[in-house]
Amino acid sequence: MNRALYVILWVLEIVAIMAIALVLVVPVQDYALREFIEWREHPSSETYKAFVERQKQERAVRFIIAVPLGITAIVLTVPLKKYRQKLRSLDK
Repeated sequence: MNRALYVILWVLEIVAIMAIALVLVVPVQDYALREFIEWREHPSSETYKAFVERQKQERAVRFIIAVPLGITAIVLTVPLKKYRQKLRSLDK
């Protein structure tokens, strides 16, 4: 494994971790907007339940996106760790 591939793997690792953080932290602005407006215009328990359900669905969608990114980040650590060990053994 050459040094360029090692750098590319590190960049992909960092991008995957940053994408996970963004997916989990940054909300989707318009995901539950329609239900929120409906609840504000016609406040009732049904419209509020629809709004809360839509918010829960947004969280589920976020985790569905974050799980493959997390798996990618974990999988990328294996070749990075192996290459780092090879570099350390070469330096000695």
